[in-house]
Amino acid sequence: MFKKLHIKLTVYMGIILIVFMFFIATGIYNFTKFIFEDGTKKLMQSEAIRIYTYNDSVLPQQSLFRERNILYGLGPKLAIMGTEKLEASYVIYNENFERIYEEKSESEIAESIASLAVDSFCAKADSYVTKRVDGINYRVYTKYFDDDNGPGIVQVYQNTINEEIIWSFLKTVLFLFGSTGMITLLGISYVFTGQALRPVKETWIRQKEFIADASHELRTPLTVIQTNLDVVLSDDEGTVEENEIWLDNAYSETRVMAKLIDQLLTLAKADANEEKLDITEISISEIVENVCANMEIIAKNKKIDFELKLEEDILIKGDYDKIRRMIVILIDNAIKYTEIGKVTVRLYTEKNKKILTVEDTGIGISKKDAERIFDRFYRADKARHREGGTGLGLSIAKWIADIHKFTLTVESTLDEGSKFTVKM
Repeated sequence: MFKKLHIKLTVYMGIILIVFMFFIATGIYNFTKFIFEDGTKKLMQSEAIRIYTYNDSVLPQQSLFRERNILYGLGPKLAIMGTEKLEASYVIYNENFERIYEEKSESEIAESIASLAVDSFCAKADSYVTKRVDGINYRVYTKYFDDDNGPGIVQVYQNTINEEIIWSFLKTVLFLFGSTGMITLLGISYVFTGQALRPVKETWIRQKEFIADASHELRTPLTVIQTNLDVVLSDDEGTVEENEIWLDNAYSETRVMAKLIDQLLTLAKADANEEKLDITEISISEIVENVCANMEIIAKNKKIDFELKLEEDILIKGDYDKIRRMIVILIDNAIKYTEIGKVTVRLYTEKNKKILTVEDTGIGISKKDAERIFDRFYRADKARHREGGTGLGLSIAKWIADIHKFTLTVESTLDEGSKFTVKM
Protein backbone atom coordinates (compact mmCIF):
# COMPACT_ATOMS: atom_id res chain seq x y z
CA MET A 1 0.00 0.00 0.00
CA PHE A 2 2.66 2.48 0.99
CA LYS A 3 4.83 1.57 -1.99
CA LYS A 4 1.99 2.42 -4.36
CA LEU A 5 1.33 5.63 -2.44
CA HIS A 6 5.05 6.46 -2.61
CA ILE A 7 5.11 5.99 -6.39
CA LYS A 8 1.85 7.88 -6.82
CA LEU A 9 3.11 10.88 -4.85
CA THR A 10 6.34 10.85 -6.86
CA VAL A 11 4.34 10.81 -10.11
CA TYR A 12 2.23 13.75 -8.92
CA MET A 13 5.42 15.57 -7.98
CA GLY A 14 6.84 14.71 -11.41
CA ILE A 15 3.82 16.23 -13.16
CA ILE A 16 4.18 19.39 -11.10
CA LEU A 17 7.91 19.52 -11.90
CA ILE A 18 7.28 19.01 -15.62
CA VAL A 19 4.76 21.87 -15.70
CA PHE A 20 7.05 24.03 -13.58
CA MET A 21 10.13 23.31 -15.73
CA PHE A 22 8.10 23.90 -18.91
CA PHE A 23 6.97 27.32 -17.71
CA ILE A 24 10.48 28.20 -16.55
CA ALA A 25 12.10 27.11 -19.84
CA THR A 26 9.39 28.83 -21.92
CA GLY A 27 9.76 31.97 -19.83
CA ILE A 28 13.54 32.02 -20.22
CA TYR A 29 13.29 31.41 -23.99
CA ASN A 30 10.58 34.01 -24.63
CA PHE A 31 12.12 36.61 -22.33
CA THR A 32 15.56 36.18 -23.94
CA LYS A 33 14.03 36.41 -27.41
CA PHE A 34 11.99 39.47 -26.44
CA ILE A 35 15.05 41.26 -25.04
CA PHE A 36 17.06 40.33 -28.11
CA GLU A 37 14.34 41.47 -30.52
CA ASP A 38 13.84 44.71 -28.64
CA GLY A 39 17.58 45.40 -28.64
CA THR A 40 17.86 44.54 -32.34
CA LYS A 41 14.93 46.82 -33.16
CA LYS A 42 16.63 49.72 -31.39
CA LEU A 43 19.90 48.97 -33.17
CA MET A 44 18.13 48.94 -36.55
CA GLN A 45 16.40 52.19 -35.69
CA SER A 46 19.76 53.73 -34.75
CA GLU A 47 21.27 52.39 -37.98
CA ALA A 48 18.46 53.92 -40.05
CA ILE A 49 19.00 57.30 -38.36
CA ARG A 50 22.76 56.98 -38.85
CA ILE A 51 22.32 56.25 -42.55
CA TYR A 52 19.86 59.12 -43.00
CA THR A 53 22.00 61.55 -41.01
CA TYR A 54 25.31 60.70 -42.68
CA ASN A 55 23.91 60.13 -46.16
CA ASP A 56 25.72 63.27 -47.27
CA SER A 57 29.05 61.47 -46.92
CA VAL A 58 27.82 58.11 -48.15
CA LEU A 59 26.10 59.30 -51.35
CA PRO A 60 27.20 62.89 -51.96
CA GLN A 61 25.49 63.02 -55.40
CA GLN A 62 22.13 61.74 -54.09
CA SER A 63 21.92 63.42 -50.74
CA LEU A 64 18.60 63.56 -48.97
CA PHE A 65 19.87 66.69 -47.26
CA ARG A 66 20.65 68.64 -50.45
CA GLU A 67 21.81 72.07 -49.24
CA ARG A 68 20.72 71.49 -45.67
CA ASN A 69 23.34 71.97 -42.91
CA ILE A 70 24.34 68.45 -41.81
CA LEU A 71 24.57 69.50 -38.17
CA TYR A 72 20.97 70.73 -38.13
CA GLY A 73 18.98 68.64 -35.68
CA LEU A 74 21.80 66.12 -35.31
CA GLY A 75 22.09 66.40 -31.50
CA PRO A 76 18.74 64.76 -30.59
CA LYS A 77 19.33 61.96 -33.08
CA LEU A 78 22.82 61.16 -31.89
CA ALA A 79 21.49 60.92 -28.35
CA ILE A 80 19.58 57.73 -29.21
CA MET A 81 21.99 56.32 -31.79
CA GLY A 82 24.56 54.93 -29.37
CA THR A 83 27.91 53.59 -30.48
CA GLU A 84 26.90 50.05 -31.59
CA LYS A 85 27.13 49.32 -35.34
CA LEU A 86 24.71 46.84 -36.88
CA GLU A 87 25.79 44.48 -39.62
CA ALA A 88 22.88 45.01 -42.03
CA SER A 89 21.95 46.11 -45.53
CA TYR A 90 19.75 49.07 -46.38
CA VAL A 91 17.65 50.75 -49.07
CA ILE A 92 17.00 54.52 -49.38
CA TYR A 93 13.98 56.22 -50.95
CA ASN A 94 13.59 59.95 -51.62
CA GLU A 95 10.50 62.16 -51.35
CA ASN A 96 9.29 60.98 -54.78
CA PHE A 97 9.57 57.39 -53.57
CA GLU A 98 12.43 56.75 -55.91
CA ARG A 99 14.95 54.18 -54.81
CA ILE A 100 18.17 56.17 -54.68
CA TYR A 101 20.31 53.46 -53.08
CA GLU A 102 20.33 49.71 -52.82
CA GLU A 103 23.03 47.10 -52.67
CA LYS A 104 23.44 45.70 -56.16
CA SER A 105 23.71 42.08 -55.03
CA GLU A 106 20.46 42.32 -53.08
CA SER A 107 18.11 44.08 -55.50
CA GLU A 108 15.76 41.10 -55.40
CA ILE A 109 15.41 41.46 -51.64
CA ALA A 110 14.90 45.22 -52.01
CA GLU A 111 12.04 44.50 -54.42
CA SER A 112 10.51 42.00 -52.04
CA ILE A 113 10.42 44.44 -49.14
CA ALA A 114 9.41 47.48 -51.22
CA SER A 115 5.77 46.98 -50.23
CA LEU A 116 6.77 47.63 -46.62
CA ALA A 117 8.30 50.94 -47.68
CA VAL A 118 5.06 51.84 -49.52
CA ASP A 119 3.00 51.06 -46.43
CA SER A 120 5.31 53.14 -44.25
CA PHE A 121 5.27 56.01 -46.76
CA CYS A 122 1.47 56.00 -46.89
CA ALA A 123 1.04 55.66 -43.14
CA LYS A 124 3.88 58.13 -42.46
CA ALA A 125 5.06 55.81 -39.69
CA ASP A 126 7.85 53.37 -38.95
CA SER A 127 7.42 49.61 -39.15
CA TYR A 128 9.33 46.60 -37.91
CA VAL A 129 8.47 43.17 -39.31
CA THR A 130 9.96 39.80 -40.22
CA LYS A 131 9.44 38.80 -43.85
CA ARG A 132 10.34 35.56 -45.62
CA VAL A 133 12.16 35.96 -48.93
CA ASP A 134 13.26 32.93 -50.96
CA GLY A 135 12.99 30.65 -47.92
CA ILE A 136 15.03 32.96 -45.69
CA ASN A 137 13.61 35.13 -42.93
CA TYR A 138 14.60 38.81 -42.92
CA ARG A 139 14.12 41.33 -40.19
CA VAL A 140 13.13 44.68 -41.75
CA TYR A 141 13.01 48.06 -40.08
CA THR A 142 11.43 50.79 -42.19
CA LYS A 143 12.14 54.31 -40.95
CA TYR A 144 10.03 57.19 -42.21
CA PHE A 145 11.60 60.69 -42.20
CA ASP A 146 9.94 64.01 -42.88
CA ASP A 147 11.85 67.28 -42.55
CA ASP A 148 12.43 70.55 -44.42
CA ASN A 149 13.65 68.63 -47.48
CA GLY A 150 10.52 66.50 -47.65
CA PRO A 151 9.79 62.89 -46.73
CA GLY A 152 12.17 59.98 -47.14
CA ILE A 153 12.46 56.30 -46.31
CA VAL A 154 15.37 54.22 -45.05
CA GLN A 155 14.91 50.45 -44.89
CA VAL A 156 17.40 48.45 -42.83
CA TYR A 157 17.25 44.67 -43.16
CA GLN A 158 19.24 41.61 -42.22
CA ASN A 159 18.70 37.85 -42.43
CA THR A 160 18.06 35.83 -39.30
CA ILE A 161 19.85 32.60 -40.26
CA ASN A 162 22.49 32.86 -37.50
CA GLU A 163 19.88 33.82 -34.93
CA GLU A 164 17.69 30.87 -35.83
CA ILE A 165 20.68 28.60 -35.22
CA ILE A 166 21.18 30.28 -31.84
CA TRP A 167 17.47 29.97 -30.94
CA SER A 168 17.50 26.32 -31.96
CA PHE A 169 20.60 25.76 -29.85
CA LEU A 170 18.98 27.57 -26.90
CA LYS A 171 15.89 25.36 -27.20
CA THR A 172 18.08 22.24 -27.21
CA VAL A 173 20.07 23.44 -24.20
CA LEU A 174 16.92 24.32 -22.26
CA PHE A 175 15.37 20.96 -23.13
CA LEU A 176 18.47 19.00 -22.10
CA PHE A 177 19.02 20.97 -18.90
CA GLY A 178 15.30 20.87 -18.12
CA SER A 179 15.11 17.11 -18.68
CA THR A 180 18.27 16.46 -16.64
CA GLY A 181 17.06 18.76 -13.88
CA MET A 182 13.64 17.14 -13.87
CA ILE A 183 15.07 13.61 -13.64
CA THR A 184 17.38 14.73 -10.83
CA LEU A 185 14.53 16.44 -8.99
CA LEU A 186 12.34 13.36 -9.45
CA GLY A 187 15.03 11.24 -7.83
CA ILE A 188 15.36 13.70 -4.96
CA SER A 189 11.56 13.87 -4.72
CA TYR A 190 11.35 10.07 -4.52
CA VAL A 191 13.83 10.02 -1.63
CA PHE A 192 12.21 12.91 0.25
CA THR A 193 8.70 11.53 -0.33
CA GLY A 194 9.86 8.22 1.15
CA GLN A 195 11.25 10.03 4.18
CA ALA A 196 8.03 12.03 4.57
CA LEU A 197 5.95 8.84 4.40
CA ARG A 198 8.14 6.96 6.87
CA PRO A 199 6.55 8.38 10.06
CA VAL A 200 3.08 7.88 8.52
CA LYS A 201 3.97 4.29 7.70
CA GLU A 202 5.37 3.69 11.18
CA THR A 203 2.27 5.21 12.75
CA TRP A 204 0.03 3.05 10.57
CA ILE A 205 1.99 -0.08 11.50
CA ARG A 206 1.84 0.85 15.19
CA GLN A 207 -1.88 1.49 14.88
CA LYS A 208 -2.38 -1.88 13.22
CA GLU A 209 -0.33 -3.64 15.89
CA PHE A 210 -2.12 -1.66 18.58
CA ILE A 211 -5.55 -2.81 17.37
CA ALA A 212 -4.40 -6.43 17.02
CA ASP A 213 -2.76 -6.44 20.47
CA ALA A 214 -5.72 -4.69 22.09
CA SER A 215 -8.10 -7.24 20.57
CA HIS A 216 -5.91 -10.06 21.83
CA GLU A 217 -5.58 -8.59 25.33
CA LEU A 218 -9.33 -8.03 25.64
CA ARG A 219 -10.18 -11.47 24.25
CA THR A 220 -8.30 -13.25 27.06
CA PRO A 221 -10.19 -11.75 30.06
CA LEU A 222 -13.48 -12.01 28.14
CA THR A 223 -12.85 -15.71 27.53
CA VAL A 224 -12.01 -16.25 31.21
CA ILE A 225 -15.14 -14.37 32.33
CA GLN A 226 -17.34 -16.27 29.91
CA THR A 227 -15.87 -19.65 30.91
CA ASN A 228 -16.32 -19.02 34.63
CA LEU A 229 -19.86 -17.71 34.22
CA ASP A 230 -20.73 -20.71 32.05
CA VAL A 231 -19.67 -22.95 34.93
CA VAL A 232 -21.84 -20.96 37.35
CA LEU A 233 -24.84 -21.00 34.99
CA SER A 234 -24.50 -24.74 34.41
CA ASP A 235 -24.75 -25.40 38.15
CA ASP A 236 -28.50 -24.95 38.67
CA GLU A 237 -28.51 -26.15 42.27
CA GLY A 238 -25.29 -24.50 43.45
CA THR A 239 -25.34 -21.53 45.84
CA VAL A 240 -23.33 -18.33 45.52
CA GLU A 241 -20.93 -19.56 48.18
CA GLU A 242 -20.39 -22.80 46.31
CA ASN A 243 -19.61 -20.91 43.08
CA GLU A 244 -17.57 -18.20 44.78
CA ILE A 245 -14.31 -19.29 43.19
CA TRP A 246 -15.76 -18.97 39.67
CA LEU A 247 -17.32 -15.61 40.44
CA ASP A 248 -14.08 -14.38 41.95
CA ASN A 249 -12.21 -15.38 38.80
CA ALA A 250 -14.71 -13.50 36.62
CA TYR A 251 -14.58 -10.44 38.89
CA SER A 252 -10.77 -10.48 38.85
CA GLU A 253 -10.76 -10.45 35.04
CA THR A 254 -13.19 -7.52 34.94
CA ARG A 255 -10.68 -5.51 36.93
CA VAL A 256 -7.96 -6.48 34.46
CA MET A 257 -10.23 -5.37 31.62
CA ALA A 258 -11.06 -2.09 33.35
CA LYS A 259 -7.36 -1.35 33.83
CA LEU A 260 -6.58 -2.26 30.25
CA ILE A 261 -9.39 -0.10 28.84
CA ASP A 262 -8.28 2.82 31.00
CA GLN A 263 -4.73 2.47 29.66
CA LEU A 264 -5.99 2.19 26.08
CA LEU A 265 -8.04 5.37 26.46
CA THR A 266 -5.04 7.20 27.90
CA LEU A 267 -2.84 6.21 24.96
CA ALA A 268 -5.61 6.97 22.45
CA LYS A 269 -5.93 10.48 23.88
CA ALA A 270 -2.16 10.82 23.80
CA ASP A 271 -2.07 9.88 20.11
CA ALA A 272 -4.82 12.39 19.35
CA ASN A 273 -3.09 15.09 21.43
CA GLU A 274 -6.26 15.47 23.47
CA GLU A 275 -4.56 15.10 26.85
CA LYS A 276 -3.84 18.58 28.17
CA LEU A 277 -1.38 19.26 30.95
CA ASP A 278 -2.36 21.12 34.10
CA ILE A 279 1.06 22.62 34.85
CA THR A 280 1.65 23.86 38.38
CA GLU A 281 4.56 23.99 40.79
CA ILE A 282 4.50 20.74 42.76
CA SER A 283 6.64 19.01 45.35
CA ILE A 284 8.02 15.89 43.72
CA SER A 285 9.36 14.91 47.15
CA GLU A 286 5.83 14.74 48.60
CA ILE A 287 4.52 12.74 45.63
CA VAL A 288 7.31 10.16 45.83
CA GLU A 289 6.94 9.85 49.61
CA ASN A 290 3.16 9.39 49.34
CA VAL A 291 3.38 6.80 46.55
CA CYS A 292 6.11 4.87 48.37
CA ALA A 293 4.04 4.78 51.56
CA ASN A 294 1.25 3.00 49.64
CA MET A 295 3.49 0.74 47.56
CA GLU A 296 5.60 -0.36 50.55
CA ILE A 297 2.64 -2.36 51.85
CA ILE A 298 2.46 -4.33 48.59
CA ALA A 299 6.23 -4.94 48.75
CA LYS A 300 6.04 -6.23 52.32
CA ASN A 301 3.20 -8.58 51.36
CA LYS A 302 5.60 -10.09 48.80
CA LYS A 303 8.38 -10.10 51.42
CA ILE A 304 10.45 -7.63 49.39
CA ASP A 305 12.77 -5.17 51.13
CA PHE A 306 11.66 -1.63 50.26
CA GLU A 307 14.01 1.34 50.72
CA LEU A 308 13.35 5.06 50.11
CA LYS A 309 16.17 7.60 49.92
CA LEU A 310 14.52 10.96 49.61
CA GLU A 311 15.78 14.52 49.39
CA GLU A 312 13.23 16.87 50.90
CA ASP A 313 11.55 19.91 49.32
CA ILE A 314 12.38 19.27 45.68
CA LEU A 315 10.02 21.35 43.54
CA ILE A 316 9.26 20.98 39.84
CA LYS A 317 6.68 22.27 37.38
CA GLY A 318 4.36 19.67 35.92
CA ASP A 319 0.97 17.95 35.91
CA TYR A 320 0.46 16.48 39.41
CA ASP A 321 -1.80 13.57 38.41
CA LYS A 322 0.29 12.45 35.45
CA ILE A 323 3.61 12.64 37.27
CA ARG A 324 2.15 10.69 40.18
CA ARG A 325 0.88 8.07 37.74
CA MET A 326 4.32 7.77 36.16
CA ILE A 327 5.93 7.18 39.57
CA VAL A 328 3.26 4.61 40.50
CA ILE A 329 3.88 2.72 37.25
CA LEU A 330 7.65 2.60 37.77
CA ILE A 331 7.48 1.46 41.41
CA ASP A 332 4.64 -1.00 40.76
CA ASN A 333 6.64 -2.42 37.85
CA ALA A 334 9.69 -2.91 40.10
CA ILE A 335 7.68 -4.69 42.83
CA LYS A 336 5.73 -6.80 40.33
CA TYR A 337 8.82 -8.29 38.69
CA THR A 338 10.85 -8.84 41.87
CA GLU A 339 10.21 -12.20 43.51
CA ILE A 340 12.80 -12.08 46.29
CA GLY A 341 15.08 -9.15 46.83
CA LYS A 342 14.94 -5.40 47.18
CA VAL A 343 13.38 -2.33 45.61
CA THR A 344 15.14 1.00 46.13
CA VAL A 345 13.64 4.41 45.28
CA ARG A 346 15.91 7.47 45.24
CA LEU A 347 15.09 11.13 44.66
CA TYR A 348 17.93 13.64 44.63
CA THR A 349 19.34 16.72 42.90
CA GLU A 350 22.47 16.61 40.80
CA LYS A 351 23.83 19.55 38.77
CA ASN A 352 20.48 21.40 38.80
CA LYS A 353 18.64 18.25 37.66
CA LYS A 354 16.07 16.44 39.72
CA ILE A 355 16.65 12.71 39.39
CA LEU A 356 14.36 9.84 40.36
CA THR A 357 15.63 6.26 40.20
CA VAL A 358 13.65 3.08 40.82
CA GLU A 359 15.95 0.06 41.17
CA ASP A 360 15.07 -3.57 41.78
CA THR A 361 16.83 -6.92 42.06
CA GLY A 362 14.18 -8.75 40.08
CA ILE A 363 14.13 -10.81 36.88
CA GLY A 364 15.82 -8.09 34.82
CA ILE A 365 15.58 -7.47 31.08
CA SER A 366 17.86 -8.65 28.31
CA LYS A 367 19.71 -6.04 26.25
CA LYS A 368 17.58 -6.86 23.21
CA ASP A 369 14.32 -6.50 25.14
CA ALA A 370 15.46 -3.30 26.87
CA GLU A 371 15.45 -1.53 23.51
CA ARG A 372 11.70 -2.21 23.13
CA ILE A 373 10.57 -2.16 26.75
CA PHE A 374 8.67 1.13 26.24
CA ASP A 375 6.80 -0.16 23.16
CA ARG A 376 3.10 -0.75 23.58
CA PHE A 377 2.03 -4.28 24.51
CA TYR A 378 5.65 -5.39 24.56
CA ARG A 379 6.47 -7.88 27.29
CA ALA A 380 9.99 -9.13 27.58
CA ASP A 381 9.14 -12.70 28.58
CA LYS A 382 6.48 -15.04 29.90
CA ALA A 383 7.28 -14.07 33.48
CA ARG A 384 5.90 -10.63 32.82
CA HIS A 385 2.76 -12.13 31.35
CA ARG A 386 2.28 -14.34 34.38
CA GLU A 387 2.40 -11.28 36.59
CA GLY A 388 -0.62 -9.88 34.77
CA GLY A 389 1.10 -7.08 32.89
CA THR A 390 -0.61 -5.62 29.84
CA GLY A 391 2.52 -4.16 28.28
CA LEU A 392 1.08 -0.62 28.41
CA GLY A 393 2.27 0.71 31.76
CA LEU A 394 5.81 1.62 30.70
CA SER A 395 4.49 3.07 27.43
CA ILE A 396 2.30 5.43 29.45
CA ALA A 397 5.19 6.29 31.78
CA LYS A 398 7.39 7.09 28.78
CA TRP A 399 4.67 9.25 27.25
CA ILE A 400 4.22 11.19 30.51
CA ALA A 401 7.99 11.75 30.71
CA ASP A 402 8.16 12.88 27.09
CA ILE A 403 5.33 15.44 27.31
CA HIS A 404 7.05 16.93 30.38
CA LYS A 405 10.39 17.04 28.49
CA PHE A 406 11.86 14.57 30.99
CA THR A 407 14.13 11.71 29.99
CA LEU A 408 13.20 8.17 31.05
CA THR A 409 15.85 5.48 30.57
CA VAL A 410 16.42 1.92 31.71
CA GLU A 411 19.53 -0.06 32.65
CA SER A 412 19.04 -3.75 33.20
CA THR A 413 20.82 -7.08 33.43
CA LEU A 414 18.94 -10.34 32.98
CA ASP A 415 18.32 -12.16 36.27
CA GLU A 416 20.04 -9.37 38.23
CA GLY A 417 17.58 -6.47 38.16
CA SER A 418 16.61 -3.23 36.50
CA LYS A 419 17.07 0.47 37.13
CA PHE A 420 14.73 3.10 35.70
CA THR A 421 15.93 6.70 35.77
CA VAL A 422 13.88 9.87 35.27
CA LYS A 423 15.82 13.10 34.80
CA MET A 424 13.71 16.21 35.31
